[in-house]
Amino acid sequence: MTGLKVREAAARLNVSEKTVYKWLKNGILPAARIGKTWIINEESLNKLLNNYSEEKFLYTKENEQKSDLISSRQRDNYSLNRFVKLLENSVNFGVQSILGPRSSDSETKDIIANELKNTTGEIRLMGIGLREFFADKGHSRILRLMSDKDKNVSVKAILVDPVGKFARARAVLEDGIQFQNEEQFRSGPLYSDSWRSLNVIVALRNSAQNKKNFKFEARFIDYWPSVYMVMTNNYCFVESYHFGKPDNDISVNSIDGLVPMLQVENNSDYYKVLKHHFEYIWNGGNPIINIKTLKEISESMKVSL
Repeated sequence: MTGLKVREAAARLNVSEKTVYKWLKNGILPAARIGKTWIINEESLNKLLNNYSEEKFLYTKENEQKSDLISSRQRDNYSLNRFVKLLENSVNFGVQSILGPRSSDSETKDIIANELKNTTGEIRLMGIGLREFFADKGHSRILRLMSDKDKNVSVKAILVDPVGKFARARAVLEDGIQFQNEEQFRSGPLYSDSWRSLNVIVALRNSAQNKKNFKFEARFIDYWPSVYMVMTNNYCFVESYHFGKPDNDISVNSIDGLVPMLQVENNSDYYKVLKHHFEYIWNGGNPIINIKTLKEISESMKVSL
């Protein structure tokens, strides 16, 4: 009787001899037995081989589908956990919202504008030049309207000394290395912007002197302010300052307003820290930080009070 022995069948099926004996015993692999020797014919072997391959394929596909489902659930769980953690930390630290960059996100501008329009009491502003408050666009119209209506607000603004070394450091980054020279700097675009802004600041200050409720005061520091800040009695809108540009993009002229802003609630420790930061600088708490008055800056930039 011709046929295959167990060892040969095991090699053909790519399984162990022990597995073949088990299949023979259970009738899975039909065969004849002569004494203690099993003889397996080709037909039985091929039939089992075909069935085994198909089952193995189905098993593999089923496992792949289960694996894909598990991976998908894991990704969903990761995203959900990440969202929950972000939400939990935001609530715990008083972050009302994460807003888009103020230079490009119109919704961010609108949210800040609406808060300014509806607030009373103190408004604290901190920044390098605060051009959106002291130019012909942005929030400057809101400040002028506050003054015209004699609204019950007190505006305090901290700006970088426009003729100090930190203003010149920014000019070097934004406009070129040639502006490290003082004469070049005073003829450059940043200085010109500062001169125009200073005229707006002087006009607001002069207007406030004739008002009963509207108050305005500005101070200037030869110091990098570390954050851009718009603080009302309800919220603080804060953005970290930096010397960076996206992918070192030389087409970006200004380093202002390129990163997200946080809207922080007034009942949080974060808000209190930012308020203390402002007041510490405003009150001259650090002898290393040189503070100049509006009169001193106006004289150095030849702007009439």
